[in-house]
Amino acid sequence: MRSAITLMLGFLMPGVLSAQTGTWTLEQCIEQALKSNIDVQLAGVSAQQAQQNWRNSIAAATPDANVNAGQFFQSGRSIDRFTNQFVQTTVSSNNLQLQSSVLLYAGGQIRNSIHQSKYLWLAGESDLRNMEQNTALNVANLFLQIIQAKELKASAEETLKNTDLQLQRSRKLFVAGVVNEGQVLNLEAQKANDQTSLTNATNQEILALTNLKMLLRLPAENAFDILRPEISLYKPETYPTSQQDLFDSAMKRRPDLQAAVFRHKAAIYARKAARGGMLPVLSVGGNLSTVYSSNAKSISGITFSGFEPIGRVQGTNDIVEAPSIQYTLQTIDFSKQVKDNFGQSLGFNLSVPVYGKLQARNTAQRASLDEVRAKLSAERAVQNLYTEVVSAYNNFSSAMERYQSAIRAIEAQKRNMDFVNKRFEAGQANAFELQLAQTNETTARNNLTSVRYEYMFRKMVLDFYLGKPLTL
Repeated sequence: MRSAITLMLGFLMPGVLSAQTGTWTLEQCIEQALKSNIDVQLAGVSAQQAQQNWRNSIAAATPDANVNAGQFFQSGRSIDRFTNQFVQTTVSSNNLQLQSSVLLYAGGQIRNSIHQSKYLWLAGESDLRNMEQNTALNVANLFLQIIQAKELKASAEETLKNTDLQLQRSRKLFVAGVVNEGQVLNLEAQKANDQTSLTNATNQEILALTNLKMLLRLPAENAFDILRPEISLYKPETYPTSQQDLFDSAMKRRPDLQAAVFRHKAAIYARKAARGGMLPVLSVGGNLSTVYSSNAKSISGITFSGFEPIGRVQGTNDIVEAPSIQYTLQTIDFSKQVKDNFGQSLGFNLSVPVYGKLQARNTAQRASLDEVRAKLSAERAVQNLYTEVVSAYNNFSSAMERYQSAIRAIEAQKRNMDFVNKRFEAGQANAFELQLAQTNETTARNNLTSVRYEYMFRKMVLDFYLGKPLTL
């Protein structure tokens, strides 16, 4: 997923990340942001939890099985459960049991819960993609801001260099008596202003680099800079795709809209599952069990030792004798006891809700309201997307017009600068006129740089709606 985002937002630029210089391409910045951004990580955890809930709902539809095994020791006087006689000994016993049950009918609760959790999982995945795309766009925006700041800094350095050259020339002319001291003082003041502009441009570059570095969550002590790509000059043109086509394309691709649709579907199945709570529930269960006791005995031998009197006959007083027999007992083998005591059971259970304090009905009503809310949220997402597309299109059109105006302005200021330079060389213009022309040209050039990068970003956003690879 992240590789797809990176390819979609990758800029065609050379260079590889250098650990020694800390120079990053846009692709590497995006990849780092997707790995380290906390919001992206949280969205990923939520998607994994939603997937686990879906798996749990599927498992709820399968039969359960439980094996129970117990080892017991009983001492003192007690009744042997096998002989029903009192015993005064320590008896050990084992219980073994296997139970299983399966839900046959529950009003569609489990089936609908599976569908509900599935769509919630898909919504979570869409949230993750949306967070990744937003993060990638934020990185691209900051990356462009850094390039713009670097160009403004380079422009300020060039302006300062030109002013310094003019100042040196004016000082020589002043020494020669060609110009007065006021012209030298004006250029010295202009040089101070240009130094201030350079400082501001440098601070703007540092701030833009810091903002991107914070977004990437890089340690403060790490050296960091971007690798500037070879950017082709953009000619300001009207966007070739209409607003409606942009909206239709975004409708198919926007993850946040897909997430809203998935949540609406999940709410539909949640309402069906809640209604199933008012229907009967039928289940079937079975049981296999056996027991073992150390006091379970069997006769292993018989010994005859004669006769012994047991009483007299009434009237004749004759002695009554009975054979004296002694039995040898041994504990029945474990395997035999388990086999002989093996038992099975099978049963069905039907539960019919009669009155549950209106809990099931209230749950179904709340689920119906949640469905309405999810539907309205999906409709609002569509409306917000349309508003967003229209706003992005208007922002692009406005940036295009400002870009065209800035091109005309810089061309006019360059011609004016050439004209004033020629007059100044001929002694027909003073230093103040030259300084004013230079300031106007610098302002027009800086304005052109700003609107050019705004135009590039606005176009990038519209390309993003169409699913195009975004390139500089």
